[in-house]
Amino acid sequence: MDGSIWIFGVIALLALAFLILKAIGGGASATDVSSAVDVGSSGSDMSEAFLSAVPQKFVVFDLETTGLDAVRHEIIEIGAIRVNRDSNIHDTFQALVKPMKRIPKKITLINGISQDMVDHEGEPLETALREFVDFIGDLPLVSFNADFDMEFLQNAAQRHNLVIRNKVSCALKMARRAWPGRQSYRLCDLARDGNLLEEDTHRALSDCKRTMFVYSGAATELALRKK
Repeated sequence: MDGSIWIFGVIALLALAFLILKAIGGGASATDVSSAVDVGSSGSDMSEAFLSAVPQKFVVFDLETTGLDAVRHEIIEIGAIRVNRDSNIHDTFQALVKPMKRIPKKITLINGISQDMVDHEGEPLETALREFVDFIGDLPLVSFNADFDMEFLQNAAQRHNLVIRNKVSCALKMARRAWPGRQSYRLCDLARDGNLLEEDTHRALSDCKRTMFVYSGAATELALRKK
């Protein structure tokens, strides 16, 4: 199912990226968004770093699965946000997928996706994949744990004669480089430390939102280091 979401334009996203990297990286406290976009040199450097590090258009995606093995387990939800860095409106994609095997109860406890949900709202994997491939086009992809998500995605695509060659960035690897020494790099912990909302954790579209902001903050921090 396609839709749209209002998130932030470039200035607000830049400000939030600044707050995230300060909070996650353990820098000085910053609670006022307006203070993040400084008219001085630091604000100019931040803006330049953000614009150089974050593509004008890209797709953040996330998968929910029935387990950790891309061969034995199955995709049960695909979520994505097609981000337009310079706009307030971003297109979204969300699809529940009906797996061949029943969803284990322990998986439902983690992500809230039940067998009843996919029985009534789920679509065949091939249908969801083809819709997703149309949605992403040739845009760069961002995933929180790209190795995990891409293994599932490429495995499923191969089974249905689909090819995905998009460039992929891993927000998790970027966060580890941007903020070394953290005790935890779990998405929920990064989001909490960045003062991001934690509702619907482990649902694909909500995790996409969190990943987008962590990616933006990490990319900005890494770009600043190159100066």
